[in-house]
Parts: sequence; C-alpha cells; structure tokens
Amino acid sequence: MQRQRAFVFVRFVILAIASWIAVDSAACRATAAELAEALDAVLDATPAAQRSTITLKVVDLQSGGTLYDRGGAKLLVPASNLKMYTAACALDLFGPEHQFETKLQARGKFADGVLTGDIVLVGGGDAMFTHEDLAALVQQAVKRWDLRELHGRVRVDNSRYGSPLKGPGWMWDDDPDYYNMSVTPLMVDFNVLTARLAPKPGGAATLQFQPPSVAPPVRIEEVTSGVQVDITRLPFTETIVGRAPAGEFEAVEKQLTMHDPGPWAAGLVRTALEGAGVRVAKLPAAGTEGDKDGGGESLPIVDEIRHPALPLIVTLKHFLNVSENAVGEVLLHEIAIRRGVERPRWRDGAGAITDWLLNTAGLEEGSFRLVDGSGLSRYNLITGDSAVALLAFMRGHKYADEFFAALTKYALDDVTDADEGVVIAAKSGGMTSVSTISGYVYTRGGRMVAFSLLANGFIGSNKPILALRQKVWRTLAEWAPNEG
Repeated sequence: MQRQRAFVFVRFVILAIASWIAVDSAACRATAAELAEALDAVLDATPAAQRSTITLKVVDLQSGGTLYDRGGAKLLVPASNLKMYTAACALDLFGPEHQFETKLQARGKFADGVLTGDIVLVGGGDAMFTHEDLAALVQQAVKRWDLRELHGRVRVDNSRYGSPLKGPGWMWDDDPDYYNMSVTPLMVDFNVLTARLAPKPGGAATLQFQPPSVAPPVRIEEVTSGVQVDITRLPFTETIVGRAPAGEFEAVEKQLTMHDPGPWAAGLVRTALEGAGVRVAKLPAAGTEGDKDGGGESLPIVDEIRHPALPLIVTLKHFLNVSENAVGEVLLHEIAIRRGVERPRWRDGAGAITDWLLNTAGLEEGSFRLVDGSGLSRYNLITGDSAVALLAFMRGHKYADEFFAALTKYALDDVTDADEGVVIAAKSGGMTSVSTISGYVYTRGGRMVAFSLLANGFIGSNKPILALRQKVWRTLAEWAPNEG
C-alpha cells in the first residue's frame, strides 16, 4: 500500500513538473511571438520602409533561436558595418596583444658621425603610426648613432604591399578626402596631411603643411574675390592646390590625402633629422625623395631601430569606434600576409578574410561579398543573416570579451531606471542612402541577443533610420522570456 502511494505521489510530481515545463515553454513562445508582433509594428510604422529596403534579423544567443527575421537573407551595402567582419578576422588570427612594427634603418657605412648611404623608413603595417612617433624614432636614431651628417638620401620603403593604392570601387571624386586615403604599410597619421592656406602681406598666399615636409609639391591659384578659398588636390595627382584671392582673406586649414604618401613621409623624416641638428645632403626635388617600391636594398643595413605599434586590441577599439578606414585596409593586407601572401593586393586580402569568414566563422557562402576592409566600397554586400551569424560565432570565441569591449556602446534615448542593466554594443555604417548597424543587446532580464538592422535606398537624411534604431533597441531591451 505504501509503495502504491509512493508511486502515485512520484507520478503526480512528474506530471506537475511536465505541466510546468509545458506552460513555461508556451510562455516563452508567446513572449517571442509578442516580440515579433512588436517589431513588425515598429517597422511597419516607419515611412522610410515604404520606399527603401530595411531588413532586421534578431537571434537569441542563449537558445540560438531566431526571434525575428524580416529580409535577413537580402544582400545590402553595409558601409562601415563591414568593419566588424574585418575586426573579427584580425582578432582571431593575430590575437589582442599583437603588435606590428615600423623600422628606421641606416644603410651604408658610418664614420665619425657621418652616414654615407641612406636612412630608410620601413612600413610594417602599423595603421596608428603618427608623426609624433616618427619624430621620436628619429630622435632615438640620432642619439644612438651619434649622427651628425647624412651623405645620401632619406627613403621610404612601402614594398610590403602591392599596388594599387586605392581599393576597388572607391569613388574617384572622393580621392582627396581624408577618408579616402592611399593605403601603404607605412601610414603616418593615416596618410592624411594637414594643410594651411594663409594670406601673406604684400605677396601671394602661403600654403604650408603641419608638420612641415618638403613634399608633396604645392601650387597657389589666384581666384577672384567672392570665390571660396579652398585647398584641394585633383584626383590621382600629387600637387596640393591652394585657391585664394590676392590680398587679405581668412586663413583656412584642411586635411587631405595624398596620391603617393611616400615622399611626404620621407620629407617628415628629413625635417625631423634637421630639427635634431643633423646636416642632410641636398635631396632630389620634392616628390621624388620617397620610394614606394623600397630602395637602397643594395646597401647593407648597419643598424635598425624598431617601433612597436599599440596592441591590436587598442587599434581595433579605434577602428570600430572612430570608424577609421585606414585601419581596416591595412589589416586587410596584413591578414593576407598572415595567410602567406607576399606583397598582397586588395583581392588577396579580401580573399583571405572571405576564406576565414566561410571556413572558420561558418558564414554561409553567398551571404556576403567583401572587397575591402573598411566598407568604403559599394561593391561590398552583407546580409542580416551573415551579420548575426558572425556575432554569434564571436560570442563563443576565446576573445569574445575583447571583441565585445571593442564595439561602440550606445544608449537608449528614453532610458529609465529599469534599463540599468541594458547594454547595446554594435558597429554602425553610413554613407549616402545607407544606414546600417549590427551588434548585441543585453536585455533588462540579462538575456543577450544579436541583431542586424540594415537600411539601403533612402533619400535625404538618415535621421528616420536612427529613430528606427532606437525603437528597435527599446523593443529588444524589454523582451523578457520566461516571464509569462
């Protein structure tokens, strides 16, 4: 009798637990369905969605289930959202503490403080190298070599990468703009110079670089009064052009790229040497001093000073938060080198990253097209499917925390005390008619979801898309499974 009662009791407990599980699962399904209905309402109420293409994919990273999918398989232009793909690959292949190197070499022979030969600055893939780093490197060399005179040339060795200097599909008319820099293994100040055009009493205007360099060449063009004072460079040419009227005008300052930044960097080295008291022999005309293909290889290297870059994770934080195109393109080339390619071109780097995304991260073939490392090219395409798949892969990666920390953190516009635990970490992208963002949301209940919101083909301001982001984030932040 006691055994029968015990059996009945155990059976009752099992049935009760099963019933509770069924009810709880139904609540989860209902909550997920309610989330989908809420997101449908948000997207349907967005006027931009009537004429534009807007896709949204959301995945629960705890269960792996898809919470929402509107157009997740559609290929759209990502702009800088693509940087997330490059960053993930670089972090996996190099590790967060990896440091690239820039080298300053003395080639030839030393005698009594005189170097007969060349000083060569060798690019090694440090995308964050600055003119301050360069000046410090020169100071260190002058002191170590007890250098007083240079009988030879200052050269730049950019032979680590192959040509061309610009990525596939980059807009030709953006060529002088700061975000459209030429990409070389030596990236002083991201290969962007600062030029200042100012009036000169009793004479023509002056055009100077900061910091000073003997290259690239400059030209002043006198314009009529009323024409905008400007500094520019014609696409794929070297000369920096200042346009100003005769007489007084308000000085202007502008950041510009160079077609071939090698001569400029060599000029910075020369200026730093002279500033340190070194007598430098007369150099060739400005614009021919640098050597993008290397140079002086026949002269023996008598000494070499190495400048280590910042740890890769620091570079990636800058890359993803500031959205620095130069970093992505340097990483693209370095990833190809890591995979065994010598003097890589864009297609080599794009192929190496694509291979990693398919065969290591497990992205579906055809769910993206990557042609550069920054997203500057409109040839790039991604899907919401590929974005959330990459985010899910990186969440389980050994460097998951580093990847999460490197992403930009966003806040809800209408944040309340109840949102204290909500965290939004993502990478956005934007260019004309493109506004994209993919990343993670920690919900109020501590659940993490991956999302990708992509918008293409709208006209005018991206403000409606930014407002849509906030509504999507608000809806995701309040999603609370297991609360039904």
